[in-house]
Amino acid sequence: MNFKKQLSIIESIISGDEIDIRMDCPFCNNQNTLTIKKSQSKLMWYCFHASCNARGTTQKEMTIKDVESQLLSENTENKKRFKVPEHFVTVLSTEKCLEYMKKNNCMRAYNRGFVDMKYDVKQHRIVFLIKKRKEIIGAVGRGLNSEVYPKWFMYGEKSYPFMCGNDDTGVLVEDCASACAVSHLYCGIALMGTSLPESYIPIIKERFKKIIVALDRDATVKAFDIANKLRYYINTEVKMLDEDLKYYNEKQLDVMFKKKIMELLEKNTLTNF
Repeated sequence: MNFKKQLSIIESIISGDEIDIRMDCPFCNNQNTLTIKKSQSKLMWYCFHASCNARGTTQKEMTIKDVESQLLSENTENKKRFKVPEHFVTVLSTEKCLEYMKKNNCMRAYNRGFVDMKYDVKQHRIVFLIKKRKEIIGAVGRGLNSEVYPKWFMYGEKSYPFMCGNDDTGVLVEDCASACAVSHLYCGIALMGTSLPESYIPIIKERFKKIIVALDRDATVKAFDIANKLRYYINTEVKMLDEDLKYYNEKQLDVMFKKKIMELLEKNTLTNF
């Protein structure tokens, strides 16, 4: 099918100015093989099935209205930009925070500079700052006693995950402490529960080469649901756990991910854990 016919069909399918979807291909009828991306100035489609030739890109010159709309969107985003409150102080200022960090396996990530943490004096929470390209865009706070409700609280941006670590393999875990616990081997990604927010998927696709879903054993069904959803986009596996990663000590974590350690040894990149 020629370019014009493909474009006509694609335009009849989509609506809206900003689109990033994966769907069944109307050209070859294979399931979930067609990707369509659209911005104000560009439209791209591509079918990943080997025998299908559905692909194309269009580019248009932006009008004054397009530019004004984009600037308005950027200004709105800037107004919503998260500012660290004055009542967020150094996490080292209270013994309660240090106790939490040691008990929940966060200290190594903090000492290695993988995570920036604060203490919320007002709400009596230990706070994990969320960063996007080094910019602080939000935070997740955890109450330091049973009287603080809710136990976990999100400040600022809620569509971007807390991540801890630099590896190109990501580990999906239930909370920020578990993300910190695994950060010396992989990059921990906190779901803040047992479900995968749709807004996390494009971030995961862009940032990682592989995903390991590591939830509690009582969330096994949800773990496989998440893995099945991500397998369309990225190499994904499930690791069964008896409890949250934050409750494993360093030796247990190293044994659990022995394969990763052997890879590092072979590359002579393993440093002091």
